[in-house]
Amino acid sequence: MKNPKRLSISPSWPMKSIALGVFASILSAAIALIITTTGSHSVHPLWLLMGQYIIGSGIAFPRSRPVVSLKLHGWRLITGLWAFGAYYAVLGMQGASAAEASMILNSAPIFATFYAIGQIRARLSALFAFIGIAMMLMANKTSIEFQLWQLLALSAALAYAASFIILGTLSRLGEPPMTTNSIYNLSAGGVIAILLLVYQPALPTSWWPVLAVGGIAALRIQVITYAANSPAAAARVSVLTNLAFVWLVLIEWFQGRTYSLTEWLAIALVIFAIGLIRPNQGKSN
Repeated sequence: MKNPKRLSISPSWPMKSIALGVFASILSAAIALIITTTGSHSVHPLWLLMGQYIIGSGIAFPRSRPVVSLKLHGWRLITGLWAFGAYYAVLGMQGASAAEASMILNSAPIFATFYAIGQIRARLSALFAFIGIAMMLMANKTSIEFQLWQLLALSAALAYAASFIILGTLSRLGEPPMTTNSIYNLSAGGVIAILLLVYQPALPTSWWPVLAVGGIAALRIQVITYAANSPAAAARVSVLTNLAFVWLVLIEWFQGRTYSLTEWLAIALVIFAIGLIRPNQGKSN
């Protein structure tokens, strides 16, 4: 009797996942740039989240009942809210760098990949990405010193990694991406609405960051959900999101920031790590 086939991504999906992962990284960089502009510093993170989930609910309108336990969707809600909320709060803090915050957030792949993928090559990819990010943060420093915004960004990275794994698990269990996103956006929007009523933050002086960040973030969630059709694919997509910080580094360089040799080596290491990703799901090496 033949052994049953293991669940795998169809031949057309690996390259699609890679392309969608790269696209998601560009959207991530755009979000960071918008939030760190002077005009958006006065916008409370709750308003940014509310805009994201209202627009997201319109994009991913529920079409079917969930087939997976609502408990798993609940964990997706918790991890997603913390990942986005903490990251937005960090980007709005005084002294926070968009590139550095993105680097810390993108340490998530090492957690997601080591959990979901047994391939040595895939794990090395995540490890090299993590080392590159650490080198970038440690460059020109004589000791390890974390500021409050960096610790908050690290907590967002942990939640981000968990969210990726849960996304892949939901897809593997048969939950359609549209259903996954509709449940997440509607429930998250409800939670944020309650928090807005309780805390009553000041209204934004300008609504364009809310609309811009909300639209881009909602599209990004949609892209990642479709790309992460298994825990392993989700982990690979999370590694590809490291490109977000590469785009931000290049933008800051064009704006006049100078980088040391160590920092350029760190950037090259992250790019090398992303290049290690295979577009298939072979057996472990």
